Amino acid sequence: MIPITAPALSVLTLCERRAWLDTHAEQPDDGPLTLSVEWAGRGPAMLEEHRAADWAGAVEQTRRWMRQGAACIYGACFELHVPLDLSDRVYTIRARIDRLMRVEHVGRVCYAPVLLREPMAADEADRGVLDLWVWILAALDGSPPPAETWLGVDALGRARRRLPHDYDETRVLDALTRAADVLNRPDAPAVRLIEACKTCPHQIACHAIAREDGALELLYGVSRRVREGLRAAGFCSLAEVAAARVDELQMVKGIGPATAPVIHANARAWLTGRPVRLRPAPDVCCSGGWMFDLETLERRGQIVPWCMGWCDVSGRAQIALIGPVQTPEVLALPGGQQVTLAPDSDSLWEIFAAAVDDGRPIFHWSGYDAAILRATAPPAIQAVLDPRLQDLHRHFTRSISLPLRSTSIKAVSTYLGYPWPGYNEWFAAYLDYRYWLDSGAIDALERACLYQRADVESMAWVWRWWMVTDGAPDLNPEA
Repeated sequence: MIPITAPALSVLTLCERRAWLDTHAEQPDDGPLTLSVEWAGRGPAMLEEHRAADWAGAVEQTRRWMRQGAACIYGACFELHVPLDLSDRVYTIRARIDRLMRVEHVGRVCYAPVLLREPMAADEADRGVLDLWVWILAALDGSPPPAETWLGVDALGRARRRLPHDYDETRVLDALTRAADVLNRPDAPAVRLIEACKTCPHQIACHAIAREDGALELLYGVSRRVREGLRAAGFCSLAEVAAARVDELQMVKGIGPATAPVIHANARAWLTGRPVRLRPAPDVCCSGGWMFDLETLERRGQIVPWCMGWCDVSGRAQIALIGPVQTPEVLALPGGQQVTLAPDSDSLWEIFAAAVDDGRPIFHWSGYDAAILRATAPPAIQAVLDPRLQDLHRHFTRSISLPLRSTSIKAVSTYLGYPWPGYNEWFAAYLDYRYWLDSGAIDALERACLYQRADVESMAWVWRWWMVTDGAPDLNPEA
């Protein structure tokens, strides 16, 4: 019988298929396992470590320390064998508790589990894990102990916030019953594409299955309710959607005259594996202009830009960012990129406005950059730049449908062949920027600027592909 574990319950809150695949994957040996114990009066500096040869040894060591009155056990291991349904099957439940503390509770001594989390927020999966831990301890000790989630835990185990846990026995029993059903099925549950797929180790395999099956979940921007409406109307696959007439799709609840052609085009794009044109590029895009992007941070409760990048349609990029200067200065990076350092965000806007002072359109990807301009730029600069802003993302996605589940500039540009350099995470760029401010490490600043440059170069890449293929009978993504 497959063991039910806290990680399995946690994943089940997101995806049954991932929980099944994780559980049925070839498992490594369950040992050795390292546990630590803290004894009352000795302090955390006197932690003792024990290396158990296997899971059974770790469970026995945990119970031995509890009998000896350990003050705190890190990595405590437990296992129960219990029935969960009306059959004669006995299920194995396993748990490894982050921190198990000996406490006094309602007049008795017990062991209370603590869930340790670096983020400052708990979610449904965290509550499910603590439910399981409390349930196991209650089964062993006769009554449920108190429990807490510690948030913002640092490397020394200190928490910025402690949340008492509201134990719900019905909730954990429902979760265990569901896990027993899902994990012991002979076959994996059907593919379901959701937001959590982005960080799932099975993403590529599931995506391939969805493409092979022509799953409606591949349709970009189509809600579950609309997909259910399509199935109810007899359109159960991408092929059936693509074969339908646009006016037939409009008969489905939630699909109107504006969205029907978009859904139809996206189904065709997935079936052919190629872009599909909905309409020609608008005139405002055809004359070219500037590609613009910015990065932001929170300062004294306000979101402000710390870096801006822009380039012409050929991809020649310029970058400005806030640095430790009193007046704007130009800094040459080792790779040859020149960066203008500015003392504050108002200066950033002034530098950018002066650099693009030719009246041509300023393209950005999605509405975020325009919103930051309107919220943070000096009024005189807003008056000059705001009328020139054009959302390239909106124009492009209204004209071209791609076989993608995301229309971020990173997804679109790399699909069209742009060789994205370096990392593709804005937060990594921000951390490198902060590291440069703190240490002066020029290589960190160069990595951050490479990310900013890629953001605008990739927009120019997409624009050039669009202009080359606009009006062409064959939309080749490698054109």
